[in-house]
Amino acid sequence: MPFDLCQNPPKFFEPGNRKLLLDVFPGTMRVEYDDRVLVYRFDQLPAKPWPKMIAGVPCYLTDGPRDEGPTIPIRYVPYSRIKISENLDLRDNEVAADLVFDLVRDFFAKTDITITEIQFWGHLIIIVLEDEANKSEILGAAPRSVAHCNCFYVFESMMGRPNKLSSLRHKSAPGVMLGSGIQHEQDSEILSSSGVLVRDHLGFEYMTVAAHGFPALGFDNKVYHPHHSDRILGEVIRELSHTDVALVKLSQGVDFTNEPFKNTLSPAPPFILAGFSRAAETRIGDLIYLDSPFSGLLEGVRRAHALLRTPRASQDMVDGICGSALWGDDHKVLGFFQCAPASGVMLDYCMSVAADHLMDRRYTIV
Repeated sequence: MPFDLCQNPPKFFEPGNRKLLLDVFPGTMRVEYDDRVLVYRFDQLPAKPWPKMIAGVPCYLTDGPRDEGPTIPIRYVPYSRIKISENLDLRDNEVAADLVFDLVRDFFAKTDITITEIQFWGHLIIIVLEDEANKSEILGAAPRSVAHCNCFYVFESMMGRPNKLSSLRHKSAPGVMLGSGIQHEQDSEILSSSGVLVRDHLGFEYMTVAAHGFPALGFDNKVYHPHHSDRILGEVIRELSHTDVALVKLSQGVDFTNEPFKNTLSPAPPFILAGFSRAAETRIGDLIYLDSPFSGLLEGVRRAHALLRTPRASQDMVDGICGSALWGDDHKVLGFFQCAPASGVMLDYCMSVAADHLMDRRYTIV
């Protein structure tokens, strides 16, 4: 395209550019744009392959009349005129995400309003409210803007979070299926995925896993090869608080290399994951990759920074891809897959735990 919507979003509204966008696919009914994603609507989806990006931004194709795609979940506008930190302008300042989170948390900590998540989309903030019993009263007392970033609201009941966190090859590597062993009360085990091999500041090495995939109650903290309870890969020795990340000491004879498995979807030369990357070093629109035995290779796009209240783990979990490492084009690990809502306003998104939590504790990738 002769224009870049990432650099200049208003270009979408120019008639000539709109025509070019409509002509990308045959049978396009309309194109929508929220300054982040192009949503193409059809009566019948065109034949694949489809491009990942158009005019510099991600695109989403749908034939569902009610499918909003991965757009920003704007639902409620506050009634108040409360503006926080007007002396600051943090619009499009993604490096300042932690400051934005602190400003929002500090405000609500002084109120009776409980929030469960804060999302910073660069130019606006989405705040998730826990209780919608007094919707009008709450929206009348919630801030309209923070550091010139307009605030919008959704309720926890609209988020479509799983009630149970979803958890997701004798050489081990990122994306290897793991098992918790058989629970004492029933003939079942929780399946999850290996993360990466890390080293602490003392030189000890550990494999990362999803902590909720190895609950203490009813299990022995051993990490098994799935369906083969006699093959122990290691033992969970430590959980990093408030992260859903746990560390596994590998058994003698178990080798781990930070080299993702080969795939046929996006063939590329073998590579080693090259380290961690902080959330602030990434940008909205950056490509992100994940590979697990449950999903195969997945490609996605980095969206908002979010601060989420730590959910309570459940004893009754389902198999999935939790714990899998996510990396970028530079082969640096950005974080670890946690869950993907199956419904609600965050459908088509997945949530991950940022690698910052390990970096702050002085862990490095081996």
